[in-house]
Amino acid sequence: MSLLPFLAAFALTFIVTPPVARFFFNRGVVGVDLHKEGKIKVPELGGASVFFSVIVVLTYHYFIGVGELLFPLLALIVIGTLGIIDHYTRLTAVQKIASFYVIGVFLAWGLGYRGAAAYLVIGFLFMAAVNFTNMLAGFNGLEIGTGAIASTGIMVASYLAGESRSFIIASTMAGALLAFLYYNRFPASVFPGDVGTLIIGAALSSAILLGRLYVPGLLIFTPYIVDAVLKFTSAGVMTRETQKPTEVRGGKLYIPKDTNLSLARIFLRQKAMSEREVVRRVWAVEAFFAVLAVAYGVIF
Repeated sequence: MSLLPFLAAFALTFIVTPPVARFFFNRGVVGVDLHKEGKIKVPELGGASVFFSVIVVLTYHYFIGVGELLFPLLALIVIGTLGIIDHYTRLTAVQKIASFYVIGVFLAWGLGYRGAAAYLVIGFLFMAAVNFTNMLAGFNGLEIGTGAIASTGIMVASYLAGESRSFIIASTMAGALLAFLYYNRFPASVFPGDVGTLIIGAALSSAILLGRLYVPGLLIFTPYIVDAVLKFTSAGVMTRETQKPTEVRGGKLYIPKDTNLSLARIFLRQKAMSEREVVRRVWAVEAFFAVLAVAYGVIF
């Protein structure tokens, strides 16, 4: 298995991200960095560079003979496009859930899964995965770094299982995310937007389903599941607009009283800490489960 997908996606994303960020910033597509005392404006939708790079690299591999990439590629194109549409039109929760579910069923059918039970389960899991990678966000580098670690874990698990097609998808995503992290890490000069976070779940799910990497996939997604469960049990279904933002005082983050929980806020509940520190702790949790996923591949 070649590292070409990883290297190509890394190089392409690294080159494309600055002009993409400038393009959106000049057109007023910006977000406010809530965890900076100056409330700095940062260009949004920068994840379009990740989206573009991943699609280019996977399309290349499809046309050189890896035909099994067709349905993952189509799923990623639709998911990424929905991420861009959502930024401008604000799709309702029902619209997004229904769309992700249908795409999951389509992907399952394209990858050879058959039967109503398979479509029901895979459609639900795909929808959940795409939503969960979109939800574990909010701090500079959090979603992108976590996604890069998760993608690397699936990449190595694919290699150990001899699943070259899954390896191509995961390594492409890992390379693109690592390059984007250079610009998104603290202090972020660009935000990924939904287009950058939704495709993480779509790519990981595609790699897992294509290679039948169910146990490594479950381990990789454990931190995302924990984050989602904490949010749902503490606040129910919510939007970013209804979530109470973390407060910034003296360069440290404090969670408001009577607010929802998340994986990151579990650490902040113990003590106030800097944005970089809390992000690194979440990365460490994901890295731990990625190591477990790789260990499973080595042992079994």
